[in-house]
Amino acid sequence: MTGVFSEAYASAYDAMYADKSNAAECDAVITLFQHGDGKISRILDLGCGTGRHAVELAGRGFDVTGVDFSEAMLARARERGHSGKGSLDFVRGDARSYRSASPFDAVLMNFNVLGYMSSNQDFAAALATARANLRPGGVFVADFWYGPAVVTDPPGERLREIATGDTKILRCSRGTHDPDRQCIRIAIRVIEMQQGQIRSDSEEVHTMRYFFPLELEFALQSHGFRCAALTGYPDIEKPANASHWLAAVCAVAV
Repeated sequence: MTGVFSEAYASAYDAMYADKSNAAECDAVITLFQHGDGKISRILDLGCGTGRHAVELAGRGFDVTGVDFSEAMLARARERGHSGKGSLDFVRGDARSYRSASPFDAVLMNFNVLGYMSSNQDFAAALATARANLRPGGVFVADFWYGPAVVTDPPGERLREIATGDTKILRCSRGTHDPDRQCIRIAIRVIEMQQGQIRSDSEEVHTMRYFFPLELEFALQSHGFRCAALTGYPDIEKPANASHWLAAVCAVAV
């Protein structure tokens, strides 16, 4: 995960994903909480990024701790405010090793954080972190790229243009599929222009793993979880299927 989420990328991040419905995704997550044993009040958001999900959940009354390894992303998160009753804190840490002094009721990995665990070592460490920070009966929820869908419809190239005021952002992405390593390497170039002049031009390569259902279920069981639900995402009323890349898993700590 080194070399990603730099200052230039972080500064354009929220604009690039402005059309992403964090409210709808939080609705889905809260519904999945019903699989847990007991009330959910304290949430750990691993890989919280710029804090959009964390702020949404705190606004709904949950006490949320957001953790991310990128100081540039956390700086944006800390600039956010919320008007809800829940508390909100942002901490620098690694999803593979973070440990809290007291357990949470729920642990989240939103926006394909699990996919950044491209090696088995990182994948296992992230699941161990989720379990170590959960009370028994607490829930772990993560969205991810669904393997059957990725191999059915591999990635290509995409160009997006986002205009915000007098600023224009060009996001060019090129995905290279490595089926033997079960991952996609995405070269992302972000060009930020203001009044026709280039303000920044940066490129990052994000290596993203996709997961198959039996693989995920086995890994969760091996780390002290019971797999409670595997659904489409953010529409969790639909099953995960080979026609849609996005899926979510909910597991209960045993």
